[in-house]
Amino acid sequence: MRIKKFEAVTLQEALSKIKKDFGPEAVILHTKKFKRGGIFGLFGRETTEVTAGIDINIDRPRQQQQQQQQQPAQYEKPSPQIPSLSAQFGGKIQPAAARQQPAQPRLEPMGHVYNRVEDISMKNDTLARELSEGKVSLSGTLRPSRDNSGSSMQGPALKSGIGRIQKMLIDNGVEESLVYRTLQNINSQLTDAQINNKVFIEQYLYDYISNMVQVSGPIKTTPGTSKVVAFIGPTGVGKTTTIAKLAAKYALIEGKSVVMITADTYRIAADLQLKKYGEIMGIPVEIVLTPDDFKKVINKHLDKDLIFFDTAGRSPRNRQHLSELKEFLEVHTPIETHIVISAVTKYFDALSIINNFGMVPIHRMLFTKLDETKNYGMLLNLSVGSGGIPISFLTVGQNVPDDLEIADPKAISRLVIKGDFEAWIRQRG
Repeated sequence: MRIKKFEAVTLQEALSKIKKDFGPEAVILHTKKFKRGGIFGLFGRETTEVTAGIDINIDRPRQQQQQQQQQPAQYEKPSPQIPSLSAQFGGKIQPAAARQQPAQPRLEPMGHVYNRVEDISMKNDTLARELSEGKVSLSGTLRPSRDNSGSSMQGPALKSGIGRIQKMLIDNGVEESLVYRTLQNINSQLTDAQINNKVFIEQYLYDYISNMVQVSGPIKTTPGTSKVVAFIGPTGVGKTTTIAKLAAKYALIEGKSVVMITADTYRIAADLQLKKYGEIMGIPVEIVLTPDDFKKVINKHLDKDLIFFDTAGRSPRNRQHLSELKEFLEVHTPIETHIVISAVTKYFDALSIINNFGMVPIHRMLFTKLDETKNYGMLLNLSVGSGGIPISFLTVGQNVPDDLEIADPKAISRLVIKGDFEAWIRQRG
C-alpha cells in the first residue's frame, strides 16, 4: 500500500503528477484547497492538495467489512402487506415532495419526482384471492376456489394456448406476478380462437405490455433556460459513455449548447475518457471536486442549453458515498436526475439499487448494455416495480453517438415478447 500527498497550483496539474507517479489505477482519497505562503494567510498562492493511493480498496476497508458481516444487508424483500396489484397498475403515481429551496435563475423547473418503489413479485392478498377464485397459476393449471362452507368451487376453465404464452413470458424474464396478471386478462377477455391466432395474440401482447411501460421521451429544453441533468448509478454501468452519446446527440445533431461536468475523480483515468470525448466533439468539459465547485461551474455555464453532470459511480450500500452524492445534487434546484442501470442487472438487484439511491430524487431511468443480454423482462419489471419511474433512453452498444435510443414503449414491449434484439437493431437502421 502506498499513500502520498501531491500539491499543485491546479487540480489538473496534481492529477498529472499522480498519473506519472502512481499510474492510471491510482485512487483519490482526499482533496483540499489552501493558500501557501503570504502573511497571516493573506496574499498567499492558492494550492490544491490531493491525497492519492495505489493498491488499496477504498470501498471495503477492513472495519467496514467487519461491520457488514455483523449487520444484515440493507435490502430486504418487502413483506406481503404491500399495495394491491390493482393499485400498482391502475393507481396514480404520487410525486415526492419538492425540496423547499430558493429558485435559481435560468434553470428550467422540474416536473414530478418519482421515488416510490414497490415490489411487484410478492404474492399479496389481492393476488392470492384472485388465484383462489380459479384464475391461472404458474403451472398453467386451474386452481379451484372454495365457498363459505369450505367446499371446492371450480372457476372458469383455462383456454387453450394460455400455457404457451405463460412459458414465453417467464422465459423472457417477466416477473411472476406480472405473468399472472397478463394471463388473467387474456383468459377473461379473449376467445380460444384469438389466443391461438399468432398474429392477433402477438399484437394484443404488444399493446398490453406497452401500456404498462412508462417513458419520458427525450430531454426537453426551453429557449433561454439552462437545464442541469445528472446521471447517477452504481459503478460500471456506462454513465460516462452514455453522457458522451447524449452530448453528441444534443450538441452535434440538434445544435444545442452543451457542457459536460464530471465529479468522477475516484479513479484517476476516469476524467480522461470524458475529456477525450469533449475534445473530439468540441464540447467543454469541467472537473469538480466539491459541491461548491459544482455550484460555481453551473453558474459559469448558465448560458448553455444543457449541463450534463457525470457523477462518480457509487456502491448502493455505501451510505457515506450516497450522502456525498446528495450534497452535490442539492447545490441547485432543479436538477433532472437519471439513474443509469445495466440491462443485465437482476431485477431484485436493480430494485435494491433504486431503493438505496432513493435518498436523492430519481426522475428517470436509463438502461444501458441492451446488447449484452437476450432477456428483456427486467425492463418491464422495473418500469412497474419502481412505482412508475419513466424510462428515458436505452443504449444498445459502444458507438458514440449512434448506439442510443429514446425509450419507446412499443420497442420495449417487442423486446420483452420476442427478445429479437438483432432484428430490432437492423430494422432501426
